[in-house]
Amino acid sequence: MRRKLLRLRPYFIAAAVGTILVVDLSNQWEVPIAQLPNELHDRYVSELKAEAKPAELLRLAEAGNAQAQYIYALRHTKYAPSDLQIRDDVGVAFQWTQKAAENRHPRAMAVLSLYYLRGLGTAKDLAKAKVWANRAADKSQPMGYRMLGDIAAAEAKAINPAKDSPDYKVRQNERAELLKRSYEQYLLGANAGDRHSLRELALAYETGQPGLPQNYRLAVDYYTRSAMRRDPVSIRTLADRYESGEKSPKDLQQAYAWRLVLIEIEDSPDDDMKLSQLAKTMKLEDVQAGQELAIKLLKDIPPEGSDALARLNPAR
Repeated sequence: MRRKLLRLRPYFIAAAVGTILVVDLSNQWEVPIAQLPNELHDRYVSELKAEAKPAELLRLAEAGNAQAQYIYALRHTKYAPSDLQIRDDVGVAFQWTQKAAENRHPRAMAVLSLYYLRGLGTAKDLAKAKVWANRAADKSQPMGYRMLGDIAAAEAKAINPAKDSPDYKVRQNERAELLKRSYEQYLLGANAGDRHSLRELALAYETGQPGLPQNYRLAVDYYTRSAMRRDPVSIRTLADRYESGEKSPKDLQQAYAWRLVLIEIEDSPDDDMKLSQLAKTMKLEDVQAGQELAIKLLKDIPPEGSDALARLNPAR
């Protein structure tokens, strides 16, 4: 009998480990154990494409498919690829983003937090924004960290006591603590590749904030990392900084390259004019060097289509 039990011991151990893993996965995904097979299929087996026809997406969304709900919502916003946008309707986008978030879609949780924070498609609600941002961050969702940073920053901005008020110092300390917490969240988001978080850290190092002393070199580094993730605000900032020499070494080749990249991304007449004016102050070989640098940058910056499609990734 003992020998039989010893032979079965590896199977008992495997069963115990398997049970622990299943329970852990159930807790992590907040899914009942009985629903784990369907959840695994939706996450890793389903071949649902962003390009699916609206009617098919809607059918799957109404059937409870979280990814279909999120895609259907996104395709009702200006952030969808132009060829996939159904229409820009923030009310519909909010409705289906909420359903996807309630269906445990990590990216949808973060986006829903943004809707509540800004009052997009719904009334502003800071408390609900914070709840959904925390849920997204608990799933290590990059935008979740960004939203926690935005929320703490909004709370800090709301603190503006009069200098002669008796609790002025106390309130200022509260404000500083909230800003510090905000940048801690932005750092988590930046490390996960969130471009908004990268830009916020760049601005923080540029101006100097609690826990982030003024450091122009780090500011440029963070602006560059954000720009390489197709952030137009950061790209324009780099073009301006390198041209003026303000808060960064003057480098007209870099200025020309980043302005050219910006034109490729946004095609603004104002940037066309600035590029033309800049070229008049440069030697031909410097203009050519700037053009070559722009080509290299554009190869590494995601194109519009892939950047928009990347938002469909629940973990992005």
